[in-house]
Amino acid sequence: MKFFKPDFELHHFSDITKEWLEKNNVQTIFSDLDSTLATHDQPGDDELIDWIQMLKNNGVQLVIASNNSQGRVDRFCEPHGIIGFGKCKKPSASEVRKHMNTLGAKDDTTLFLGDQLFTDIWCGKNVGIRTVLVNPIGQEHEPIQIVFKRKIENWIKKRW
Repeated sequence: MKFFKPDFELHHFSDITKEWLEKNNVQTIFSDLDSTLATHDQPGDDELIDWIQMLKNNGVQLVIASNNSQGRVDRFCEPHGIIGFGKCKKPSASEVRKHMNTLGAKDDTTLFLGDQLFTDIWCGKNVGIRTVLVNPIGQEHEPIQIVFKRKIENWIKKRW
C-alpha cells in the first residue's frame, strides 16, 4: 500500500502556490495531463493558464508526463509553452527517469503530480521522487476503465 500513498494530498493543482513551492523546495513538476490539469481531451482553463504562468515566474519547470498519445500531449503543451512526453508507460519509471536525466531534474527538487494512484503516484514512487495527489477534474467525462480504477483507488484510500 505504501507505493500508492502520496507524499501530499491537495484538492487541486492550484493549491500548489509560490509559497508551497518554496516551502517544499520544488524546481520541477512532472505532471499527468487528463483529469489532473484539464478535463479529458480539453486544453485547460484560465486558472490553468494563470498557474502555469506562476510556475514560470518562479523558475519552476512544468513537464507533462502522460500515457496519452504524443499528439494529445503536443496539442495541450504547445499553446502553454511547456514541454511534454506522451506514451510514458506509467507506472513504469523508465520514461520519466530518462526525461528527468535529459532535463537535469534532481530527485530532491522534483515531484510528480497526478490524480490516479495506479499510474501517477505509483510512477513517482518508482522514480523515487515526491508525489502529489489531486482530486480529478471533469470526472463526468472519464472513460469507463478510469471510472472502474477510481472505485479500487477509493477502497485503497480507506485503508491508509
